[in-house]
Amino acid sequence: MGSGILNARPSSWLAAVAAAAAKPASFPSAHVVLLTSGHLSSRASVNSLLRAAPFPSACALLLRLLHLHRLLPDHISLSFSLHSCTRVPSHQLTSLVHSLAVRLGHCRDVYVVNAAVSSYFTASDVASADRLFAEISRSKDVTDVVTWTTMVTGHANAGNLRRARWFFEAMPERNVVSWNAMLGAYARAGRLSEARKLFDAMPDRNAATWSSMINGLVHSGHCEEALRVFGDIVGSCVVPNEAALVSAVSACTQLRSAEHGAWVHAYAERKLHGAMSITLATAIVDMYGKCGSIHNAVRVFAAMPVRNIYSWNSMIAGLAMNGGERQALSLLWKMQMAGIRPNDITFIGLLSACSHSGLVSEGRRVFDSMVEDFKIQPVPEHYGIMVDLLGRSGRVREAVYFVKSMPVEPHPGLWGALASACKMHGEVELGEEVAKMLIELEPRHGSRYILLSNLYGSANRWDDMATVRELLKRRKVPKGTGNTVVGNDIQQTE
Repeated sequence: MGSGILNARPSSWLAAVAAAAAKPASFPSAHVVLLTSGHLSSRASVNSLLRAAPFPSACALLLRLLHLHRLLPDHISLSFSLHSCTRVPSHQLTSLVHSLAVRLGHCRDVYVVNAAVSSYFTASDVASADRLFAEISRSKDVTDVVTWTTMVTGHANAGNLRRARWFFEAMPERNVVSWNAMLGAYARAGRLSEARKLFDAMPDRNAATWSSMINGLVHSGHCEEALRVFGDIVGSCVVPNEAALVSAVSACTQLRSAEHGAWVHAYAERKLHGAMSITLATAIVDMYGKCGSIHNAVRVFAAMPVRNIYSWNSMIAGLAMNGGERQALSLLWKMQMAGIRPNDITFIGLLSACSHSGLVSEGRRVFDSMVEDFKIQPVPEHYGIMVDLLGRSGRVREAVYFVKSMPVEPHPGLWGALASACKMHGEVELGEEVAKMLIELEPRHGSRYILLSNLYGSANRWDDMATVRELLKRRKVPKGTGNTVVGNDIQQTE
């Protein structure tokens, strides 16, 4: 048994530590494992474990073991422990380790300081981060460009861009990471004019710089400008990183531009020599599907060596939107054969496929399978697509029964879809009942009155139509145009 422990891999020692951290009762056994493996023979050995520790409580346990063996933590032990708190926020451990650093005389070590400031920000304790920075910033040898950049990033992430900019302007020196931190903050907040000014003023740019600018433009809806910036990076000597490529593909998706999408795809293939990540390949599948180039979507999907749930969902949605409804349905069992369990988004795509092609029986089976076989709780969009499917196929009364039997309160949009289906299929009396209920639910929603009025008009009930119009005027309800969102479709009532 002893030799097995001695020959164990570091991951097994970390597993023992992690288990003890999660369950304090197993502390003695973890102690024995580390002791017999020789990993408590020196501070350096424990530091190697601290560096790879999976979460803060494991670091706390290792520091406790150091103390038991009279091996005082050094600045490396403390900085590694604090860094674990930036991965998993732990205000308690951040304060504890920082206090220990002060007591042991390591509070002015730049690595400890940087890790502590970052950990306080991660734990949402901005005041402690500011206080610590104020204490140590008087000495130039204690802070460095990393410290200042951490202050910029921390305040930006806390939502205080003005304070972040103050630290950026006050920095004794800046590097490209510092510039990127401020640029990324403006871009994420949608403050594109400030981001563009900063971008143009930068003395140096790297792949992360371009990525931040492109991503900010895409998220703010400036997709054409994002593609222009991507074109600039293509013309420069900088090779875009994956985040920039994914953002450029997303811009093409939002613009529904298969032409631009094919250009970005060809560039990515050329630069990456076909070795695209699963994230980028999935984004390209999604783009082609939404741009109507389903054959290209299938080609990229088929070439992917590994696929995740997002890849399968994108392919299903693409097929559902582009006339490949039965192919989309066939992917349900294929993804399970590949070891991927469908989720709620998968079933939105599958139900949409049924709705677009009028596959009522298949839609019922898919919905029942989602609930009974996969134990997925339907969300309003699932219900909406089912109502749309039944309504489009003329099964209006069945759709009403479906809505009334829902375990949750039906959204007014569902009743609106039903009323529209009644009008479409001549179910005037049922439509009248539903539309009147809608007016009671949303008396200030003008489109509900117009829907009932149009329903009466379709049945040549002109007096009733005039009565509804008069009621609309008397209640001073703005007419407007109502959009009833049902599944992936938007039906307008006017």
